[in-house]
Amino acid sequence: MFVSYNAKAGRWYTKRDGKDEPQFEVTDMTAVFDMPGLQTGWFKFTSGVAPEKVMDPSFSESAPNPGQDFKRGFQLDLYSEKNLLGLREFSSTAGIVIEAMNKLYDLWVAAPEAASGKLPVVRCVGVHPVTNKHGTNYQPKFEIVGWADRPEALGDGDQPAAAAVTPTLPPVAAAPAAHMPPPVAPAPASAPAPAPAPAGAPLF
Repeated sequence: MFVSYNAKAGRWYTKRDGKDEPQFEVTDMTAVFDMPGLQTGWFKFTSGVAPEKVMDPSFSESAPNPGQDFKRGFQLDLYSEKNLLGLREFSSTAGIVIEAMNKLYDLWVAAPEAASGKLPVVRCVGVHPVTNKHGTNYQPKFEIVGWADRPEALGDGDQPAAAAVTPTLPPVAAAPAAHMPPPVAPAPASAPAPAPAPAGAPLF
């Protein structure tokens, strides 16, 4: 199962388990991000089918380009029973999303909690409009709002607590998003942060 970000609308979507379940909008995008499990590689998104992908052997070694229509991108697992209904895979080849993920990666690596094996609880606190020849796309703004032990749903994890090499994800001009649902409505120029949870309420 997946969670997707529609850069043309600045909105997140997922679906319940089940082949014919419809997608729905995620209104509070807060989840545990499995940053140690982040992978980079080549992706080819085609509407209606699972993406084709060839993953890099490591952050410092890129896989050869497998062919036409493949683009550089990333994937990692997210977990939130409250907001995502469990474990979801997140991947993207959109340049503005890659740039946002690189910023989040830098924050994670620099945090002492990462070295101790904690995983970041990340919230999308808003979006930033980016206009170019492709029109206006919306870059997600990620913020680490807490730290958590690795959920059982993410498995044991076989990656180091903090990778030594920053992912080689070059920011590129954001093309119209592929393999995404149509926008529900135009996104605001700057989306406000979700309302804070009541004291003692779970973040994810």
